Amino acid sequence: MESVILENPILIIGIIIALTVSVFGIVKKVHIAVNLTGAAIYIVTAVYSLLLGAGLYEVGAVTTVFLIINLLPLWKKGGE
Repeated sequence: MESVILENPILIIGIIIALTVSVFGIVKKVHIAVNLTGAAIYIVTAVYSLLLGAGLYEVGAVTTVFLIINLLPLWKKGGE
């Protein structure tokens, strides 16, 4: 089975931009608007990939990675 996300450069760039913005927001501890911008970019990219015919398992795998990266600061703090 072929991967829609890995074959489309627009989707790869969208996911990389979303992860970069989110990691920048986490590392620099800037305003929450930066993290929400990264999440919005990811949501648009995920919806576009679904419209192109990506399977839910494929989008779900990428979403899991995105959520784990965004939840790492909570795990480090102990859930505070």
